[in-house]
Order: sequence, then structure tokens, then C-alpha cells
Amino acid sequence: MNASIPNALSSLSNDLAAAVERIAPSVVYVDASRRRDASGVVLDERTVVTVDHVLDRDEDIELILTGDARSSAEVIGRDPTTDLALLRTSSPLSVAPRAKLEALKVGHIVLAVGRDEDGAAGASLGVVSALDGSWQTWRGGEIDRLLRPDLSMYPGFSGGPLIDTTGSVLGINTWGLSRRTALTIPISTVERVAAQLLGGGIRRGYLGVALQTVRLPDSVRAQHALDAESAVMIVDVAVGGPAQRAGLVMGDVILALGERAIEDVEDLQRALGGEAVGRSGPMRILRAGAPRELEVTIDERSRDDD
Repeated sequence: MNASIPNALSSLSNDLAAAVERIAPSVVYVDASRRRDASGVVLDERTVVTVDHVLDRDEDIELILTGDARSSAEVIGRDPTTDLALLRTSSPLSVAPRAKLEALKVGHIVLAVGRDEDGAAGASLGVVSALDGSWQTWRGGEIDRLLRPDLSMYPGFSGGPLIDTTGSVLGINTWGLSRRTALTIPISTVERVAAQLLGGGIRRGYLGVALQTVRLPDSVRAQHALDAESAVMIVDVAVGGPAQRAGLVMGDVILALGERAIEDVEDLQRALGGEAVGRSGPMRILRAGAPRELEVTIDERSRDDD
């Protein structure tokens, strides 16, 4: 056997262990749920980012640190649409180093890191299996890049970091954005959302409907000169919400909001960004196959609306 091969493997092994040791002081266990374990990453001395879906309470949260040290924390901002939440700690912590995403490629070695309730750090090795452009979550949150690692995401790793071989954070791992696989929220998205939350929160529009994308029959498209092949049908209407106040009912098919054509659920979610809050405008619909236009005023989404 070529003597350089064991030496190279030993060197790689030591580098990976060093990467975990570098990030470990900035990874915490987040005790905020009786049912789900979670980790978090230190963004600045008193701010920890974790995933929103694991938080059952906003106060009386305990963080477990390196060496079983502990710190109390409380939620200071949450964005369910990107599955991110910020915690303010009672004591200063070690800030995590950040990586540059520009050089990241499919096939690069990465590690997921987490901490368990006993204070022990854990790691999982794999590669970047997919990289793509920006995308929107099922709740309407904007994610800067699709970043999917191919590795084992153990219980408690949600909220923990994905790191490169230097121990720098590429993003935050979560099971909350896909039912099929764990994904990584890129560090650029984490920093953007954190800045918005610290600056007063993220505004999102609220219509108060449950929707389903539907295909428009050719006969309907021809009758009403519609270019789109699909639209969204209302399958539920929240009592007292903007949709009900505007006169929308179950079974209505939404074709457009203002000048924006609505061909699927994601189109409507995009139309309900922060700039839409408080805005009134026309909505074109089909009701029992006949076109109608209603005036709709968009409310601001609150946490109770999620």
C-alpha cells in the first residue's frame, strides 16, 4: 500500500476532528420542548439562533453548553416561514465562525454538529448533495439557496450547524422545511432573517384561506380567454379573516391578486410579502365557473395565524 494514503486519511481525520472542536463552544443544546431535542448556534455573544419548530415556549429556556455549563434564555424573535428563531442569553457565549458560501460545491465534505441534553457534542459526516438557487418554503419564507447535505441528521441536530472542514458555519440544519429530508438554511438567510427580527420583526401578509392548486379545464380557459393552465381553489376560509370580510367562500378559484396572476399556491404566498400588508386591491376569481372581481384588504400575519 502506498504509505501516503494512510497519512492522508489520518490528516483528514485530524482536520475533521479539529473542525468539530472549533465549532463546539458555539453549539448549545436548547431545552425548550418536552417532546423534541434541538441544538442552537451562537450568532453573537448573547444571541443564539435555532429552529422555530422545536420551541414550545418563549421563556424559561435553558441552554446547555460545553462542559455541561448552563445559561438561561428567552425568545426575542421568531419567523415560522423560514423556521428560524432567536434567543437572548443571560451570559456571554462563544461566537460561531461563519463560512463563505460562494466557494461551496456539490461533493464538498461537510459535517452536521449538535449537542445533547447531557452536554456532549456529536457530529455526522457527509457531502453536499444538492445546491441550487433561491426557493420559497411552504409557509412563504424566502431561502437564499437550496442547500441539501447527504448525511445522518440525528435527533437533536435540528437547529445545529452545518460546517465546512475548517469548522465554519455554512448554515442551520432543520427537519422543519421538508417532510422527506433534512435541509440546511444557508448562513446568508440566517443572518438576513436575524437582522430583520432584531430590527423589529418580519411583516407578512395574511389572507385567511387554505388553498389547493387546481388545473383549469380547457373549456373554462377558452370561455374566459385565460392564458394560465392552473389557479388556486379556496378549500377553507378563516372566520373573521380578510378573505371572509371580502366575501370569498370555499370553492372560489383565485385567478389574480391585483396585477399578479396566481397560478399556484406559491404565487399567492409571494404576493403576500411585507409590502402587501394593509394594501387593498382587486382579486379576480371564478365562482361556479363565472368570473367575478372582489376588493380585498390584506392583514398582517401574526403568530396565531400560523
